[in-house]
Amino acid sequence: MKFIKMVTQKSYQHVVEQIQTAIIDGELKQGDCLPSEMKLKDAFDTSRGTIREALRVLEQKGLISIRTGVKGGAVIKAVNTEAMSDSMALLIRHGNVSLPHLAEFRKLLEGHVAQQAARLANLEDIRGLKDILAKIQILINTDPPGWEDFHRLDANFHQELARIGQNPLLQANLTTIHENIHTYFHQYLPFSRELLDEDYQDLCKIMAAVERQDEGEARIIAQHHVARFSELMAEHQYAQKIPDKRLPGNKEA
Repeated sequence: MKFIKMVTQKSYQHVVEQIQTAIIDGELKQGDCLPSEMKLKDAFDTSRGTIREALRVLEQKGLISIRTGVKGGAVIKAVNTEAMSDSMALLIRHGNVSLPHLAEFRKLLEGHVAQQAARLANLEDIRGLKDILAKIQILINTDPPGWEDFHRLDANFHQELARIGQNPLLQANLTTIHENIHTYFHQYLPFSRELLDEDYQDLCKIMAAVERQDEGEARIIAQHHVARFSELMAEHQYAQKIPDKRLPGNKEA
């Protein structure tokens, strides 16, 4: 591979862009090793510090991994959605996404995923969805004390819908949301058997629409499902922030 030498005004980004392009174009493949820092320095006609900064950025993007030791160096990784998923996970996990914004994103995403599943699902896919629902029914019959086990199966159901939809970007985003949204659920969605049953019934309705290949109905049910539970969380969040003026000791009581 031949790299283009840097012009004086260019920075480490020049190096990043060329290596990134080589990976995207297939010139550099998963498992390939980049030349040593000294060889890259000569190839780009730049400083070793610039090369190190470029490698650090490429590693942050998830495009390379840096191995240490005698046989160490920069190795090309598979191009995937890992870095994007990690960033979204941090946003959700640390509460940097508001409930309204999360609800808006989920309505768009989960509505489309359900619609695509209704269009593409085969008999094996339907059996897979029904198996998850059967496990949820068994769980409900044990009268669980909280959301934890249900959320795991609920996430499996939504992730299966995304897999059926065959779009890796949508699948990565939805998986990340359901792996991290429990932070919001545990804080803003009080557990009750009634809500548990309602959630399960919504999933059954989505599955039925998918089985009927009713794309529009699958999308609408999924969106209403997200909207209803998002509104419940928003109401509980609001109640937590507003003190009850009737409580003893409140000067405005």
